[in-house]
Amino acid sequence: MRDLDSLGDLLSLTLADLPKQYFEVGWTHQDYEATRIYNKESMRIDGGKSIDRRIMLSTTGNARYRKYYDTDEPAVGDNMHEISVKWARLSTNYSWDDLELLHQMNSTKGFIRLIKERRIDGLWDLANLIEERLWKTPTSATDTLYPYGIPYYLRLMGTGNTTDGFVGQTISYQDASTGTTCAGIDASTESKWRNYAFLYTKIDNSFLKKVRVACKRVNFKAPMNIIDPAQKRNAQKRIYTDFDNWAEMMDLADAKDDNHSGKDVLGNLKVSDGGDVYVNRVPVVPLNQLEDYSDPTGGAVAPIFYVDFKYLIPVVHEGYWMEETKPMTDRGQHTTFTVFLDGSHQNLCTNVRSLGWVAHLAY
Repeated sequence: MRDLDSLGDLLSLTLADLPKQYFEVGWTHQDYEATRIYNKESMRIDGGKSIDRRIMLSTTGNARYRKYYDTDEPAVGDNMHEISVKWARLSTNYSWDDLELLHQMNSTKGFIRLIKERRIDGLWDLANLIEERLWKTPTSATDTLYPYGIPYYLRLMGTGNTTDGFVGQTISYQDASTGTTCAGIDASTESKWRNYAFLYTKIDNSFLKKVRVACKRVNFKAPMNIIDPAQKRNAQKRIYTDFDNWAEMMDLADAKDDNHSGKDVLGNLKVSDGGDVYVNRVPVVPLNQLEDYSDPTGGAVAPIFYVDFKYLIPVVHEGYWMEETKPMTDRGQHTTFTVFLDGSHQNLCTNVRSLGWVAHLAY
């Protein structure tokens, strides 16, 4: 007689403490940036129905120079704005039939390998899902299913706009609709809730000049007489683009100096011994997620995203992140053990002007 309870307990115990078993995996992406930032050091834990933060986008205007005996007109302004984002919920699962588990009961290595293979299958699929959504906007302005990807916060310049600056205000949703309200704040009325953006035509010295200007433009610092009220965080800065642009940056570095040693400064391009290129001292990461990238409302735009992860915070729900259930069966599949892994998270930007910039081709 089969003892399903004992088999389920064994499966549960093995999952909790899997020994090493080696095998190769044909990974989908060269880099998984989303799972890189969802680590214990970078993540923040929150709760409630939504994730809320506050930002001050303007002053009341009380400061002035004055003469003797000038009269005062004290005023108090409502300068605070609420950043609010909804939770996105996700899950994956992995299953085993009781008979295939019993086939491996006399082989410890085979039993462990079978369990580990299925679990990695489910986790790999989950990593792909999180990664791919990091580089997309939600379906529409009312979509509460998907998280807010980087293009949601770092918005393109828009059709017909050719002037570099803090002009990124329109979100292009996946259904080709648009909107200017980002995380609860309308960028069409709040100019300081717009991100920096610029156009480029090719990777050359003119592009490098624009990068230098953009990096300086988004580098805001509190005045010396004010203690910065923002939460202090240490985080990396990175530049993301497709492989062609990455290779063009490498070629530009080669054209400046073909004898690279360590991290040479090459007109603000660096090349490491490992072959990585740095622009303005920021590493460039090529992603196949950005290959043939098209704006939902336009054509191929070959975007280049500069992201300061100090201002893009991965937030997970308290008590509900990577929660793995015990193996379970149901009467519809009474011979199948299934483990579900669930979580709720969101990508929270606390300051879009400091978050970074996006460069892209005209469309």
